[in-house]
Amino acid sequence: MNPRWLVLALLLAPMALLGANLWRQSAGTEQLLPDIDSEAVAQIELSREGDRVLLARKAGTGTWEIPSAADAPADQARVKAALETLVDLRGRPLDASAPAQGRAPLKVRLSDEGGRPLGEAAFWAGEATRLPDGKRLALAKTPALPVWPSAWSSLQAPRIPADRIAAVEELTPEGTKLLSPEATVEVAAILSELGAKDFVAGADVGWAGAKLLRVKLTDGTIIDLQQVSDGDGRYFLRLTSDTLESVRAARRYAFRVKDALP
Repeated sequence: MNPRWLVLALLLAPMALLGANLWRQSAGTEQLLPDIDSEAVAQIELSREGDRVLLARKAGTGTWEIPSAADAPADQARVKAALETLVDLRGRPLDASAPAQGRAPLKVRLSDEGGRPLGEAAFWAGEATRLPDGKRLALAKTPALPVWPSAWSSLQAPRIPADRIAAVEELTPEGTKLLSPEATVEVAAILSELGAKDFVAGADVGWAGAKLLRVKLTDGTIIDLQQVSDGDGRYFLRLTSDTLESVRAARRYAFRVKDALP
């Protein structure tokens, strides 16, 4: 054989093998959400029982945000990857005798810029169906579609270095009370370790009866703290400040922390 033909054959062989594998994988499968252009999708709604996340493209920029969590910034790469997975997802039709799923499904709704539905599906482990009356499809891999906002967000919690805290006061109806050095250290530890995991919109939290503290930094900056129980063994913490930009950017959100303020 001509050496050049041999080299060409060796180069084409992996491509042919890849094509054959792709054909075998798609043969006998059906697309879950056919005829949907990912560029036309402007909203992705994920829900399961009482939990819900809404992802939407921001008007004018096209960047993704999370309206269901006070318009928190979305992780653009993760949202785009999830959308491409959804519109490309294929599965094999299940036999009619396959047992029905017993648990509540994760529901996904894709809509256009005007809120008009483009497609809706229900997911279980290893299975999905197009709503309202599509075939039940067995999935080789169920896409990860969490229904809490922090999983989809690029939001960063403000960090307040402990060495910047000069004093902490408790705010009560009777007035202010300066906290002890030991209590101030506790507050500093909570603020220095603050993270955005499991954050929620501050407007969705009931702040009645909240613990109120005022943190004074070494440069005179003031940060007000509010804290209430999240009802599940942890606490919601909200920070506000008139001047510190990192806190101002996060003022609409409540962050979960494991420790109570002193």
